[in-house]
Amino acid sequence: MICLAVSILFMSALAVVLRMGVDRQASSLGLNAAFRGTAGVVTLIFAAFHIDWGRFPELWRVAGWAGMLASVFFWFAGFASIKAVQLGPLSVSWTVLRCSMVLPAMASLLYWQEVPLAPVSRTLVLRLLGMGIIFASMVVLGLDRLGRERRNKSSIQVGRGSVKVWLWWLVAVFWGEGAWEISLRATRSFPDNETRLFFVTLVFIGAFVITLPVMGLAGAKMGRFEWGYGSLAGVCGMAASGSRVWALRDVDGMVVFPVTTVSVMLLVQLAGCLGWREKTSRMGWAGFLCAIAGVLFLTLKI
Repeated sequence: MICLAVSILFMSALAVVLRMGVDRQASSLGLNAAFRGTAGVVTLIFAAFHIDWGRFPELWRVAGWAGMLASVFFWFAGFASIKAVQLGPLSVSWTVLRCSMVLPAMASLLYWQEVPLAPVSRTLVLRLLGMGIIFASMVVLGLDRLGRERRNKSSIQVGRGSVKVWLWWLVAVFWGEGAWEISLRATRSFPDNETRLFFVTLVFIGAFVITLPVMGLAGAKMGRFEWGYGSLAGVCGMAASGSRVWALRDVDGMVVFPVTTVSVMLLVQLAGCLGWREKTSRMGWAGFLCAIAGVLFLTLKI
């Protein structure tokens, strides 16, 4: 549970740092490039002193191709999120991204069968009920945020020619983020912590390598704000995703993914209230309370 708490705290810090960068008019692609690069370099330095590289053939056999595939999902989820936010309302992209947690949670239940499906138990019913409540709360919170954006006239209007493209990117966000988190859940079967560290190292280095040509083709701006906030985000992202691998070693994925989503959402909202003086409507508070209730159902065992 300690690793889960660490992951939640650093994921929340990551969201806050990225928001600070955007407020400074930093380029989204530039932030993403510095984020991936810093995470890759820091992870590689750490791994150089904590992995027995004499085990490389064994580590590659167990986690090599899984890490490379996960790096593609990790990079693609981030890139798709940027494109979706650029083309349409932030609230909708935000909601789709968070609702994607249903994919790894259901994979944990249906594929890995963390809770036996038959006979139907009270624990299974509580887990499914909790998932449903949290999913509904994400939709409620997304609608609340969309309403606030419209009142503040801050939402991006999608032009007719861009609607289909934007919708495709939303689908990509949902499946990309879901695939990345399913990859994280698959690490539970790894035999030891060294293999897990090798996997995380491959993910961050692979994502950075993919980012380089994309950044060049897109002509991403790289200034002091991009490097500063992006590098800080890279450290937070490395700690968040890295510790989540260890959290999934000890805690069921059907608990980790929804609880992470709700906890990060609450902490980021708290940061918004304190740092940006954001206000939450009654609809928003109702969504938060539903999300907390869903977490309670997920963690109860009868």
